[in-house]
Amino acid sequence: MIIALVMAGGKGLRLKSDIEKPLYPLNDKPLMSYVLDNINQSELIEKTVVAVSPNAPNTKEFLINELSFSNFDDSFYESEKNNFYLDTLGKGFVEDLSNILEIFESRSKEDILIFINADLPLVGADILDEILNYYLSQDKPALSVSVPVEIFDEYGINYSYEFNGNVPSGINILRSENVVQDEQLLIISRHELIFNVNTIETAILTNKFL
Repeated sequence: MIIALVMAGGKGLRLKSDIEKPLYPLNDKPLMSYVLDNINQSELIEKTVVAVSPNAPNTKEFLINELSFSNFDDSFYESEKNNFYLDTLGKGFVEDLSNILEIFESRSKEDILIFINADLPLVGADILDEILNYYLSQDKPALSVSVPVEIFDEYGINYSYEFNGNVPSGINILRSENVVQDEQLLIISRHELIFNVNTIETAILTNKFL
């Protein structure tokens, strides 16, 4: 099964807002809703799980009360429902990722998990499916997606880390096993991947593309 894992448990301190980052409004619509809408339009993704944490309690309430998301439990695979939330400890990305992989591994080692941050509203279904199709065409169990620094420079977007001229996009694919996985690198020159909304300045710029 191909499952989208939306990471929505961070504090989002750089936005300097009282509103939790996944719920930060862009054109009067929560940031995370753009990501979920894009996932729902994918032809390959079968189910969506949003990872929440104590750092963002309002995000969890939004998923339950406004979007009718269900709690992730043992009925996940048999359920006809497609949208779920999963509680994590919120101790950090690496710790939460390991926790998520442990949970899925205990149920199945055959799932393909595409991780996407909740702050990437411009990454449409076409890009998600392009990434998944590339992943399915090769043999390595893990895939990381990066963007050339030239794309960031072209749009005036700052980045905090680059390796060999490429910047991680916030999208990764892993098998549902909590082990070190051999990784393939996919480099995509798409500006939609660089607008991760984590500052007011990026939010203002992103609004122009919505």
